[in-house]
Amino acid sequence: MEPVEIKIITKCPPHGRCKMYSSVVWLIISTFKNVKISIIPSEYKDKNDPDGPCVIIKGRVVEPSNTVYVSGEDFITALKEAGAVAYEGIDPDVSAFDEIIEKCIGQ
Repeated sequence: MEPVEIKIITKCPPHGRCKMYSSVVWLIISTFKNVKISIIPSEYKDKNDPDGPCVIIKGRVVEPSNTVYVSGEDFITALKEAGAVAYEGIDPDVSAFDEIIEKCIGQ
């Protein structure tokens, strides 16, 4: 099983979207077994990486499908398309992602 590389480019200190992206890390690693996550402050990003805040999954920036912010469905779709595999018995829960996103946006 090939690992799925995820890069989170964040500004420091993290606020708004940066905090949101950093907050979903634990949910991603507790749901998907073949992910490799790096949180990278924007001043240390690769020259070819886009400016933060953003999430890059296997070389592709996760874009919001129908809102200003990336949704739980956007995360799960991007992870599955990249080859992320959920742990046995765990079904990726869109509402769990959305709960974290809404909590971070509301602060």
